[in-house]
Formats: sequence, structure tokens, C-alpha cells
Amino acid sequence: MVNKDYILRLAEHFGRALAIIIGLRQRNQHEESLFAIDEMLLRTTGFTSSLINSTSEEMLLNLLAPLGTLNVEKCLWIIVLLNEEGISYDALERTRESYYRYLKSLDLTLELLLRGYDVRDIDLLAFAETLLNKLAEYEIPVLTREKVLRSYEQAGWYAKAEDVLFEMTEDEDVPNDTAMQIIEHGKAFYQRLLSKSEADLQAGNLSRAEVQEGLIALANIFAAREMQ
Repeated sequence: MVNKDYILRLAEHFGRALAIIIGLRQRNQHEESLFAIDEMLLRTTGFTSSLINSTSEEMLLNLLAPLGTLNVEKCLWIIVLLNEEGISYDALERTRESYYRYLKSLDLTLELLLRGYDVRDIDLLAFAETLLNKLAEYEIPVLTREKVLRSYEQAGWYAKAEDVLFEMTEDEDVPNDTAMQIIEHGKAFYQRLLSKSEADLQAGNLSRAEVQEGLIALANIFAAREMQ
């Protein structure tokens, strides 16, 4: 659990930092905003933007947990400032750079959610939704989409989790063996839902009948994939 006073102080720091970056962007000083972000990253996390963006998520998480416990403060700074980098790169019409910033910010946000960190006064799931909207026109890796599904399930957003599941199973670009794994994960997802009460399912915008229909649909997709 993260201390509430600590989060409020962190939010205040975010506000000051973001005000500087937004001010630069409002004056169309987008390159200068990127320099400011890099300086803030180095000051708040000890890592440069170049290091963060060239390091895998797994390695970055290891760097953020040198003693085995994730440094949530540094992780939040990286999440927020990567998003700001993405906005600045968008303004410069450098969409390749913005895509990777948004994606890494999303992956780290989902990691915090799935690890169960109680980051009060900062709605991580809403922030993840904002990043997903920015990435809507791009291909999102399967591993990231699986984390989105699990985050939705964890939040009780069962219908939205189901939507992500079928987006993945219907993606023709997904290799067959990966699609089979997704289907197996989907079956486990529905089995967990069947153990929920009707009230819980209704709160997540699904009914028990829809869960059973989903299992049948997955079985049909599985059979079709097996024939390929």
C-alpha cells in the first residue's frame, strides 16, 4: 500500500513538472520540452530517456527494484513522463517515437495494476484507458493486450475483458500457436467468471448465459484454428 500523503506530494510534483512541459509545448517549443522531460527523468529516476526507451520492460522493472521491491515513485515518474514524451513527439509528427513511448507507459501502468499496488488518488486504470485511446490506430502486442484483459478482469470490467479476448482470437496476424494459447487463457477466464455470483457478473456487464456463450464461441474458434 502506498501512503496517501506521499501520493499527494507526488501529484503536486507532477503538477509542477507538467506545467513546465505544457508551457513549452504551448509555445511550440517541442524539442525544448523533450530536453526538459529528459532532465526530469534523470533527476527523479536516475535514468535518461534514452536508457529507459532502449531497455526492455523486464530489465527496466529489475532496475526499478534493486532490492527486490519495486520503487513505485520512480515507476510513476517514468509512466507520466513517457506519456509526455509521446505527446511532444506527436506534435513533431514523429509517430514512431510517440508510439513506443505510449506503449511502454501503458505496459508499466498495467504492471502496477496487476501487481496490486494501491496508488490512491491516481486512477491508473483511467490512465491506461487514455493510453489505449492514443494507441487505437496502432497494433498493440499480444502480451500487452493480455495484460489489458487481466487488468479489466481484476477491476470487474468483465464485458470489456471479453471484448479484448475476442479481438485477440480474431486477429489473423496472430500465429496459430499463440492463438491457441490465447484461447486456453480465455477458457480459464470464463471458468473464473462462472464462479462469480450473478450480481458480480451483472456489475461487469455480463450474464451467466453470455459467459457460457463465450465458452462455446471459443470452442468453435479453437476447432477452426486446429484445422488450419
